[in-house]
Amino acid sequence: MMAAGRAAECGAKVLLIEKTYRLGSKLLLTGGGKCNITNNAEMPEMITAFGKDGKFLYRALTVFSRDDLIEFFTLRGVTMQTEPDGRVLPLNKKAEDVLAVLRTYLEEHNVSILHNTTVATIQYGSKNKTGLKGITTSDGKMINTTKLIIATGGKSYSATGSTGDGYEMAKQCGHTIEKISPGLSALESNSFFIKELQGLTLQDIGISVIVGDSKKSTAKGNLLFTHFGVSGPIVLNLSGTIIDALANKSQVELALNLRPDYSDKEFDKILSKDICSFGNRTVSQYFKKTLPPSLASVMEKLCSAIINKKCSVVNREERQRIASLLTDFRITISRARPIEEATITRGGVSLKELNPQTMESKLVKGLYFCGEVINLAGLTGGYNLQEAFSTGYLAGQSAAK
Repeated sequence: MMAAGRAAECGAKVLLIEKTYRLGSKLLLTGGGKCNITNNAEMPEMITAFGKDGKFLYRALTVFSRDDLIEFFTLRGVTMQTEPDGRVLPLNKKAEDVLAVLRTYLEEHNVSILHNTTVATIQYGSKNKTGLKGITTSDGKMINTTKLIIATGGKSYSATGSTGDGYEMAKQCGHTIEKISPGLSALESNSFFIKELQGLTLQDIGISVIVGDSKKSTAKGNLLFTHFGVSGPIVLNLSGTIIDALANKSQVELALNLRPDYSDKEFDKILSKDICSFGNRTVSQYFKKTLPPSLASVMEKLCSAIINKKCSVVNREERQRIASLLTDFRITISRARPIEEATITRGGVSLKELNPQTMESKLVKGLYFCGEVINLAGLTGGYNLQEAFSTGYLAGQSAAK
């Protein structure tokens, strides 16, 4: 919608081809229906959120920045607010208002919309595929054009229409598709205690990804236990590293540190003092007093040999066992949730084959890409919508010239 609206605003005659019966179905799901359109991060942090490929976005984020995006919606009547974690979303927290602005944007600039239509093939104006002639739809209709923007999204939430069509179109044009996998995904675990912990949220804990015997990454945040495994913003952000490791058949664990603000030495002193203060009360009572009920129950199972022992007689080795459970609580990860449930799709059209200054294909003149269909995947928190809006804006503006 941003690409189509901007192209029309710049004077082009635009037809938007929509696979489903309505525009913006996936947009309504973002941010739990609140639609966090961007993040309050400055440009360097915004770039970093996309990892090593983030530099590709410099031009797009310069042409249509975070501030430009916020102003775009504010001037059209949707006031934005910034959450403590940096997410920027409508003051009334309604994604419907964001979608309404985009629809009005299309109407104002006379964008034609063709609903319930899919693209079957892309037609070229020459045998060497250097330029476009048009497209054919699944019902056999030919639409002539020398400019085409592919903004079809990825493969996540396929019920909204994003079933990977853009990748097939890109392949028709000779483009390379980098490996597709779930992005910002919840994770499944076969650890015996998962269902017992279902519904528990642990806040501000340390989480490390352990691949084999090596620690690959560490972060701090909130983790949610589900019926299948774990989720939460920090889990989603770490999921890319985990998914890659699982693809290489590596053993992957999450190591939870429930006391991340202390060094091992500091926590040992604190734990020693805490346990001593419990005197004749048992280790079981210590867990029940200091942990959420479901987690205390799991800790009792993992520490069964000393659970009924009085705290006053717990020795150093036993105290270290308790410390290990509280600072290195392991969860075995078996796989990511299906890509249909992932927040975004990792992989896509190779960045090497796109011009970051215009979003135009380096292989086919007049062909442009934007949004999730290209090989960019950012952290959770509004970064990916900013990328979609910025690359869409740039693609539309470039195609209209």
